[in-house]
Formats: sequence, structure tokens, C-alpha cells
Amino acid sequence: METILVLYPIQPYADVLMFRADRSGTEYAEIYQKLISERYRNPRLVWMMFAEKESQRKPDLSQLWRGISIGKNDVIGSCGVSFEEHCEQKRYPDPKTVIEACPKPIEKLIIGGFHFWDCVEKAAQYAHSQGIDVLVDDDLTEFFFYKIRDRKGMPSPSCIPVLREKSIAKDRRTFLRSGGRDQLTRVREARKGKPWLVHI
Repeated sequence: METILVLYPIQPYADVLMFRADRSGTEYAEIYQKLISERYRNPRLVWMMFAEKESQRKPDLSQLWRGISIGKNDVIGSCGVSFEEHCEQKRYPDPKTVIEACPKPIEKLIIGGFHFWDCVEKAAQYAHSQGIDVLVDDDLTEFFFYKIRDRKGMPSPSCIPVLREKSIAKDRRTFLRSGGRDQLTRVREARKGKPWLVHI
């Protein structure tokens, strides 16, 4: 069974990435969950939240990304750091705490959420160091918000292929079109030596 770990799916992060007109809606979140369910069959879902201010062990669901529907079998974890502590004191969740919150055994770990080059990669790197088969799904990170928009700037499920291989091929074409071979080379260099990242 695959375990999908989604880091910090909170409204403040979504607000920054959505167009102002879309912030009251739930369409992005609904498409996000649809992508998970279509790409991964019957995964174990772990939603990792910031902690409540009063208790590091309790996940703070007050900022949950609107439109996210948590299933009865899903796991809701607390990273041990409140959002206020993270923003005001620059405290970062311990990747060990995050990974240990996932139910065992972990056969295959897929990580998404916020943010790709920060908490997501740190959690993936730690998981890899523990011998866990782990991969970051770019389409489930903040990149989702850029990839999901059609030519009119509207969210459309058809913009991200369900098959990851097709999505990776599309990313490759996008980098070549936007910045040529040099851009694609820079992207590949940034991911070099990191087996938990997709190599485009």
C-alpha cells in the first residue's frame, strides 16, 4: 500500500497561490484530491498539520485548506510546531517527527504539500536516510497551482495528466519551451543526487 503524506494543506498557503477571485472557492482543493484518488489507488492518506498553540500533539484543523475532505480512514498528524511559531519564530518541524507520525509499515511513501524545496524535501530526505522508499510528487506540491491553470488562467483537471509519466514528459516540454535546453539542464542539476525527487 502506498502512503500519501501531504504536508501543511492550510488555507494561508493556498491563498498565496490562488488568484484573488478564487480564494473563496473550493475548486482547487477538489481537483487536488481528485488527482490523488485517480493517480493512486486506495492509498493511505496522512494529512500533516501544524500544531495547536496550546498543545504540540494536537493538529490545528482551524486553517485546513477549504474544500479538503478528510476521510474516515485518513490519518491527521501534528508536526509539533504551531503555524505562529513557524512564521514568527522561524521554527521548523522536525522531519523525524513528521515521518514517525505515519502509520507503519510504510511500503512506499509519496510526499506532497508545502513547500517543495523546503519542508517537503527535508521530510523526503529524512525518510530516504531511514531506508524508506520515498518519492516527492511534484504535482501534489505548490507546483500544482501553476500546472492546473488553463490558458485562461482557470483551474482545469485536464491540465495535469493522471499518469505521472505523462506529467513528467509535459514538464520537460514546458521547461524546454520556456527556457530552452539551459533551463532544463538547471532543473536537472538541482535534482541531481536526490533519488527522492523526480528526474525530468
